[in-house]
Amino acid sequence: MTSNIRSWLCGPMVAVATPFKEDLSLDLDALTENIRFMVDAGVVTGKGTLLVGGAGGEHPAMNLEERKTVMTTSVEAANGEVPVLSSVQHTDVRTIVDLAQHASQIGLNGVQLGPTYYYEPSESDVVRLFQKVDEESDINLMIYHTWWEGLTMSLSLIDELSNIGSVNAMKWSAPEGTLYRDGLDRFAGTLAIIDNSGEHILSHVLGASGFITHLSGFWPEYPAEVWNLLNDRDYSSAKNKLSEFKWKWRKWVVKVLSYTGGEGPFIKAAMEHVGLRAGPPRPPSIRLPGHLLEEMIHLFEEAGVPTRRS
Repeated sequence: MTSNIRSWLCGPMVAVATPFKEDLSLDLDALTENIRFMVDAGVVTGKGTLLVGGAGGEHPAMNLEERKTVMTTSVEAANGEVPVLSSVQHTDVRTIVDLAQHASQIGLNGVQLGPTYYYEPSESDVVRLFQKVDEESDINLMIYHTWWEGLTMSLSLIDELSNIGSVNAMKWSAPEGTLYRDGLDRFAGTLAIIDNSGEHILSHVLGASGFITHLSGFWPEYPAEVWNLLNDRDYSSAKNKLSEFKWKWRKWVVKVLSYTGGEGPFIKAAMEHVGLRAGPPRPPSIRLPGHLLEEMIHLFEEAGVPTRRS
């Protein structure tokens, strides 16, 4: 699926939450149910992708076997109806290779890979990392620009990475606007680019093939509507649609992050409110207090977020 990657790596890319039971073990039945919920609501090939075991899936709080299990369960649940990708980020390159090989073996469509973290790498380190994963696996690689972890990639580095055989996509954000725009302008013709800055309209104008979202995890129809408006080049209506919920949601998320870290707390609160099983985030993150939940519920009622299950 490499040659026509933009035909399937497109639309809303869902940062899929990893459900946990109250004892903090994996809830694989809930994961399967949640993926089927999204597929049944239209998150299918050509209209979206699933990113499992990423930051939204709390991968830093999972061990290696759990991450592999989430990959396998997700592929089985997707049943070939929607592309599935996963994160393989880690501080140990052996673990990265292990995860990439597992992803290939079970039929994942691709993996996202960023520079190793904790020790800030040089650009040469990043090239060596991608070369090693390319040499030891045959999975599609999506560059993940994790500039907030210390390294802002130069465009020349991305040029070099994009010449590696298995690198054909990029999840893109940047610390400032000029680099963000320049990156899209330079690579949208050669890489399938997923916007990771919440710049839905600008990224689409400049050639991005999709955007990352948490919202499809509990309201799949909304990001799908945004994507359809973007593809119709109806940017005025897309702006209005985003202002109805997405931008208000983002402001609420900022409040959540000042209370507890990670992406699990806010996305799982939203999922549970609409009737999906998500469970608690893993410590040290915690469930949200009443005042934040009340704000979320008001936001949902105002936007008409549907509740599907009792």
